[in-house]
Amino acid sequence: MTDSVEQLDDLIHQKIRLGIMTTLAAEETVEFLELRKRLGCTDGNLSSHLAALEKHRYLTVRKSFIGKKPKTTLTITRKGREALQRYLSLLKRILQS
Repeated sequence: MTDSVEQLDDLIHQKIRLGIMTTLAAEETVEFLELRKRLGCTDGNLSSHLAALEKHRYLTVRKSFIGKKPKTTLTITRKGREALQRYLSLLKRILQS
């Protein structure tokens, strides 16, 4: 079977989600506000993409408070890291063919 773009993980392939996953893979844990700033998206847009990735267990979302101020921390899961690695490996094979 030849590698093709149809085999790419649609969940990761979307631009914002790819940004989320690569950032988390590089840093393991990132705060919501920092990620939003880096990706240049709105709270709502980022939240919807995070929800999709969390639903498939590619990342975990932890909410806490520092005093009365909410803090949301995002962490890539093993499943998410493996999915990203498969995605990047397939993309590399496609580019080399």
